[in-house]
Amino acid sequence: MAIHLSFEGFAGTPEELQRALRGGRIHPRALPLVALIDQALAQVAEMDLPERGALLPVLAELLERKLRALLRTETVDEDEDADAAGEDLVGLLVELDEAVRFLMERAAARSYVWPVPAAVLPRDPRIAPVSVASLYRQARRFLRPTVLLPTVERFGVAEAWAWLQRRLAKAGRAWFSHLGLEAWSERTVTFAALLEAVRRGQVRLVQKRPYADLWIELEPEREERSA
Repeated sequence: MAIHLSFEGFAGTPEELQRALRGGRIHPRALPLVALIDQALAQVAEMDLPERGALLPVLAELLERKLRALLRTETVDEDEDADAAGEDLVGLLVELDEAVRFLMERAAARSYVWPVPAAVLPRDPRIAPVSVASLYRQARRFLRPTVLLPTVERFGVAEAWAWLQRRLAKAGRAWFSHLGLEAWSERTVTFAALLEAVRRGQVRLVQKRPYADLWIELEPEREERSA
């Protein structure tokens, strides 16, 4: 038996407590949440589990639920929340009990395994021992210095807007898909330039439906001022 829980009207494992809740023999509001969490944490702390770190997620959630139970104020509107909190807590205790049982069974199975020392590999007596620092100094001679330079932005928002003005100079209107932008980066920067132009009132965008092609029109007044 891994974890044993007891309070007024019940004594048994988390699985038995879960069956009692589902069978209606115990009401969720009758569960002493903080006491049940304290009992489970105390029993886990007393167990000799070398892999106790595997239980950390469940233990952390138990501590969080304990803080919520301590800080929660009792009101009439929280009856349903209290029932759900009790059922969730019992389910979490069942998960903890199953994880503890699994670790205990694995530890018991490993106790029958005889420890085997690591094999001693043969060493060539002709090779003198070399330290790591010496190996590093020797390896540095074969390394070439590399300098990483940031790429220069040659097609930014300002360049995209200038390119758009030249492209729309004759007709003053065009579809976005017909601009001839092949690279995804060029499309993104050009779209950002269009949004800035719309904000300034230099361009009007029309889209008939979501995800449809964009119709671009230069505003006449802005076009004359820029000219």
